[in-house]
Amino acid sequence: MEECDALREWAHSTTPLHVPATRAELNRHIEFMNATLPSKNADVETGKMRLAVYFSILSGYTNEALAFMSRTACTTLDWFPTPKQCLEILAQYRAPISEQADAILICQQFTQDAFDTWLCNVADGQPIGDVPDQWKRIAVERGVLRRMEDGSFVIRSLYHGPFKRAGS
Repeated sequence: MEECDALREWAHSTTPLHVPATRAELNRHIEFMNATLPSKNADVETGKMRLAVYFSILSGYTNEALAFMSRTACTTLDWFPTPKQCLEILAQYRAPISEQADAILICQQFTQDAFDTWLCNVADGQPIGDVPDQWKRIAVERGVLRRMEDGSFVIRSLYHGPFKRAGS
């Protein structure tokens, strides 16, 4: 459990890397689409302005996202995409799960498995042990434990309560 807590702490304290594509990488993707898809003929000046617009709109995306965009454009479009079409394709891109998110999922599964095992063991009469208070509160809600007036917990199946006088 300590290792899981340390892993969870690392995952929450670090942020996944989001490295925007370099200008050269972005240029390579645009050149790839330009070589594959026909476009409207333009003079040199118009071509430079068009390229500046694409760089302005598409900068900030990762190389992987731009690769997805260029592959998708080449396989689904008949003409070189407009900036709007590029953004629509990029909106469909889903980045692979980060190491941090993967670590959090692993910790959640480990904790859930540990809780389920503990709850079954306690329901079978094994000692409560040193577990988080949240687990105990959930066990009370599920009818496995009972909270006593002094704040302690007892296993409901083993607790018969104080003796009551007849007729009370």
